[in-house]
Amino acid sequence: MFTGLIEEKGEVVAVTPTNDGVRLTIKAGAVLSDAAHGDSICCSGVCLTIIEQTSDSFTADVMGQTLRVSALEDVAPGRAINLERAAHAGTRLGGHIVQGHVDGTAHVIDVRQSGDWRVVRFSLSAELAPLLVDKGSVTVDGVS
Repeated sequence: MFTGLIEEKGEVVAVTPTNDGVRLTIKAGAVLSDAAHGDSICCSGVCLTIIEQTSDSFTADVMGQTLRVSALEDVAPGRAINLERAAHAGTRLGGHIVQGHVDGTAHVIDVRQSGDWRVVRFSLSAELAPLLVDKGSVTVDGVS
């Protein structure tokens, strides 16, 4: 479970093909300060599990199905990636509760300035529409 509040931007440093997906190595800082093997990190909206870790990077596997339905489909070395540690019992829930289990992506169809903010309109496939809940939470690249 995540809040959709990005803690830092990481950088993809390696993408290695596997039998059914890819293995990503991501350079990071703050999200690794208390991380351990097996912990979940939200990577641009996708919940991934740490399988290897150094002081400044972690490695995670991304299954083929996840690549097909998420923004990680176009992942490449040098790409910036939004990172957030999993929420826990003491976490302030200042964002929205999101899971990092991705069903698909949408496309930006319009961006309009409205005072001090922007209104962004998206289109999505007919298969995804029934999965949305009126006034429910979604993430855009991991941001709630």
